[in-house]
Amino acid sequence: MPTTPLLSVLEEMERADDAAARLDAVVTGLQSMGFGQVVGVLFDAALNPVHTVGAGREEAKGLPLAPLPGAVWRRRITQLERLGTGDVAQLRGTDAWVAREFFGTEPAAVAEAELWQPTDVLAGVLRGPHQQVLGILLVAHPDDGAQPTTEWMQAFTTVMRLLAARVAYDALDVVARRRQARLQLLQEAGASLTRSLDEQEILQELIRQVQRAVRADGVALLIPDLDAGMVAVARHVVHGSEVARTVQPLADGLVTDVARSGQPQRVGDRDADRARAKSGHAPLTSLADISGESIPSASAIAVPMRVGLRLLGVLAVHAADADVFTPDDEEMLSTLASQAATAIANARRYAESERERRTTEALADVARAVSESLRLGEVHRLILRHAVSLLGAEGACIALGAGEYLHIVAAFGSADVLSGVHLPVDASLMGRAVRTNQPVVVNDPRGTSVARAVQQLYQVERAVIAPLVAGSGTIGAIAVLNRPRPFDDEDTRVLQRLADQVAVAIVNARLFEEVERITRQWKLAFDGTASGIVVLEESLIVSRCNTRAAELCALSIPSLLGRHFLDVLLREPNVPERRQLEQTITRALQDRERFRTTVPDPTSGHAYALVISPHPEGGCVITFDLADP
Repeated sequence: MPTTPLLSVLEEMERADDAAARLDAVVTGLQSMGFGQVVGVLFDAALNPVHTVGAGREEAKGLPLAPLPGAVWRRRITQLERLGTGDVAQLRGTDAWVAREFFGTEPAAVAEAELWQPTDVLAGVLRGPHQQVLGILLVAHPDDGAQPTTEWMQAFTTVMRLLAARVAYDALDVVARRRQARLQLLQEAGASLTRSLDEQEILQELIRQVQRAVRADGVALLIPDLDAGMVAVARHVVHGSEVARTVQPLADGLVTDVARSGQPQRVGDRDADRARAKSGHAPLTSLADISGESIPSASAIAVPMRVGLRLLGVLAVHAADADVFTPDDEEMLSTLASQAATAIANARRYAESERERRTTEALADVARAVSESLRLGEVHRLILRHAVSLLGAEGACIALGAGEYLHIVAAFGSADVLSGVHLPVDASLMGRAVRTNQPVVVNDPRGTSVARAVQQLYQVERAVIAPLVAGSGTIGAIAVLNRPRPFDDEDTRVLQRLADQVAVAIVNARLFEEVERITRQWKLAFDGTASGIVVLEESLIVSRCNTRAAELCALSIPSLLGRHFLDVLLREPNVPERRQLEQTITRALQDRERFRTTVPDPTSGHAYALVISPHPEGGCVITFDLADP
């Protein structure tokens, strides 16, 4: 048995940079000290080999160097504890299990205890601070053929334990460095995801950060709708290129499991698949709900993107090979999904507040225009311009009822070609809104009743229509047409608020037109009356008069307005006739009764016949003319 001190082995081990290099140094050192074969193996937590190294002479046949699965080493470690003392086991080739397990041969015959048999092996188990197995050292075929001495066994045990301590330290250092890198990456990702309040920019940055953090072939962001049984693909990037995918049925797959359970899921490696089976999930036959039908995938991770109890989507990564992803990848992806969900929720709140602000400003602008202008053309153009801007559409139009038809009285944007078109109420989308008195949203025009007159002039791809409801009923409809993304309930709500303003504007304009028509008729009758008519205030000042009244007073209408009636009718201030007429008017105002009287004018020699009628809002109306002689 070699007796050379192992100090040089320890020095080489200390000079190495990592656990694998330290194991190489120890294996090489032990072999150079006179062993025919030395094998060292480092394990992961499941005892799967992560690094295997061997050294020895060509003629020293025996210990296999091929990596063995973790199940084999778990079985061997259990038997080593049975055959050894502590962490070092001196296995004799006379044991059938030792000969078969390590050398694949029959056990050796009983021999002298001092001699090393060809199937003898010295095994040292490397254990961490919590007695977890980190690796194993196997030594066979010493040059002198002698069994190890007690002193040498103590030295070997010391080297093995120092190696185990250094391997454990290196493993902790690797974990610490990896976690530091992950923490730094998460901090950078969190900062980058919160830099923007635009949802599409956040999704693009999320994809980029996932590609940095997790080694995967593809990254997908999916939006499942459990009620409708469909899943939409917001983004899908494979090897750096965007993949176009449409809405697809929500089958029984990984996306459905995550959406329903709200828990991350990892498949494609032994540990994850075993844990999935224990939790009661059915085995997955395909990952097409994540990667698509045309992209083969053997492993994947899917995590929910949640804000409180609300599911915003499912973030997933996939790879063509199995055993690609680790629990660390799952934890990293879950953290990124949580950060992104918060950023997206904030972006949506900001977008909603901005949209509400723009809507409020637009409604205020429209309300101001409605109150300031009774010209329907100007108000219609203003409302249509705001509707197109708020909903991000290409065009808009307003149609008013005209019997069995709707007349498009105003149009804006790309829909301007529809101005003046008549649509049948019973065979058009706008007619449907009028008939049902409900908003209409169309994101796929196939099979809908788009009027033939519209089809010939304008290709309707998407539309949202709101009825114009007044006190007397539905008087028409407003439509916003065509944009890249579908219209939704929020668009309907905004358009309905604008439609209410349109209805108010139309009703006000119609009332104004009616009042103006009646006023014109009244003015014609007022001016065409053969007798003089004056409207007096309480102070008997003339506020309105007709042409005949001005003639009787020998003045023009502008000269008569604003004058005291008695001053222009009876020019002498102190005659009894003036005092008599003033008393009669005062009595009529007080008693709120109608009086007739005749008053002579001493200056002109004429006599006037007057009818004095109190006005409901104060003052009076006097009809007068020359009295018959």
